[in-house]
Amino acid sequence: MNDQAEASLSSIQRPIRFTRRPLAIAPDFRKDWKIALLLLVLELSSRSGKSSLKRLHVIHWALRTSNHQHQFEETRNADAPLFTFKVRLEPAFSRAIEFAEAQKLVEWVEGDRVQITELGRSLAKQITKHEVMRDETTFLTRIGKSITETEAMKLITGSRIA
Repeated sequence: MNDQAEASLSSIQRPIRFTRRPLAIAPDFRKDWKIALLLLVLELSSRSGKSSLKRLHVIHWALRTSNHQHQFEETRNADAPLFTFKVRLEPAFSRAIEFAEAQKLVEWVEGDRVQITELGRSLAKQITKHEVMRDETTFLTRIGKSITETEAMKLITGSRIA
């Protein structure tokens, strides 16, 4: 520390206290929310509880807000131009997948696919049973297992779906 800084600190008559305050984090930035969402996507909207990373990102992005859900469904129904639904591959969601794998909730299969484990499946069933994520569950039930890998790729690359 330089002399001027030391002089400034010594002139303060009261003790300096630091208090740690909790930081508010929006739910969609919390890894627990993303892990729960991952489990629901694999359980409710994936064939055999298995999906590619790209498809998971597309569905995750659609689930983030009701506006995204609406844009996603319009784009799929070809009522809107493809550019109305802009998919963003979110690094935090990829990290949530890694955390879920570390907790043995999912596993990587066939190189680029994520599959839900029995432990993950039981957690997903508890989430739906207790209606913790009601809006997300409703959306995933509505779209079902109809989002194909090809369709997800077209949404990512911006190609026409029809």
